[in-house]
Amino acid sequence: MPLHPEAVAFLEKMADVPDPTDENLELFRGGAATLIATGERADLCDVIDRTIAGGDRQDMGVRIYVPREEGPLPVILWVHGGSFVRGTLDMFDAGRRDFAHQSKCVIVAVDQRLSPEAQFPAPLEDAYAALIWTAGHMKEFKGDPALLGVGGESSGGSPAAALPFLAHERGGPKIAFQVLANPLLDATLSSPSVDELATGYFLTKAQLDWCYEKYAPGEKRKSPLVSPALQADFSTTVPAAIVTTEYDPVRDDGERFAESLRRANVPVYLERILGHVHHFGGADRTPALLRLLNALLSDLRAVQAKGA
Repeated sequence: MPLHPEAVAFLEKMADVPDPTDENLELFRGGAATLIATGERADLCDVIDRTIAGGDRQDMGVRIYVPREEGPLPVILWVHGGSFVRGTLDMFDAGRRDFAHQSKCVIVAVDQRLSPEAQFPAPLEDAYAALIWTAGHMKEFKGDPALLGVGGESSGGSPAAALPFLAHERGGPKIAFQVLANPLLDATLSSPSVDELATGYFLTKAQLDWCYEKYAPGEKRKSPLVSPALQADFSTTVPAAIVTTEYDPVRDDGERFAESLRRANVPVYLERILGHVHHFGGADRTPALLRLLNALLSDLRAVQAKGA
C-alpha cells in the first residue's frame, strides 16, 4: 500500500537530517531525541532500578517494569535498539511503561554497553548476564518461571534473537518465547529488502552497513550470533512474535527469520505493518505486537495446561 500519512510526515520532518554516516558519533547519539518520542512517564506500573553484574562483571543497570495485575506474570528481558551505538534506559522509559501495562508482562530492560566502545560479543554478553540474573530473580517481581521471554526492537533484535541460541549452547536459562520488532538479523545485508529499500525511507543501506561495522566489524558480521538469520539449526530456538514494516530495509530480515522458524516447526506469529517505515513511533508499542504476543502467550499457556 502507499506510505501511511504518518510515515510521510515523519520522512518530511527528517528530510533535512544529515545521513548519520556522514556525522561524528556524538552527533549521531545526540540526534536520537529527534527519533524517539519519549512521552510522559505515566504511573502505569511499578518501576524498579537495579545494578547487576554485566557480561564482564562490570556494573550494569536494569530497569524492571512490574504491572499491577496479580502474578505470576510473563517476564520479557528487553534489549533496546539504537543502531548498536546509542540508547539509554531513560530514553525508552515511557514506551516500556506503556508496554508493560498493556501486555501485562514484566519487562526487564537492559542498559547494555554501546558500540564501538564495546563491540560484539560484549553487548550480547551483557544481555546474557541480564538473562541469567532475571531467571534467578523472577519471583521477586511476580514473574512466572515458566514464561521467561526475550525481546528487542531494531538493533536490539539482534542480541535478543541470538539469546535463545546462546542459552541453548550454554545449557540455560530456559527461554519460553521471543518478541522481535523490526529486528536487524543479518549483518551481511543479504535480505532483498535491503537493496529494494536502500534509500528514501530514512534508514538506509549505508547506515546499516555503518552501524554493523561499529558493532561487529569485518568477519564478525558473519557470526550467526551477530546475524541470527544465518543460524544453521533453528530447531533450538523458541516461539516468536515478530513485527515487520513494509517500507523498511530490514523488513525481510524478520520475515526470513520467521520462515526459518516455520520450516523448523517452531511456532511463529508474524505481521507486516503496511505503509510504515522502520522509525514509525515505537515498534514495541504497536497494537500489532501486542496482538501477536497475546496469541503466543495464550498458546504457550494452553500447552502448559495440557502438560500439567
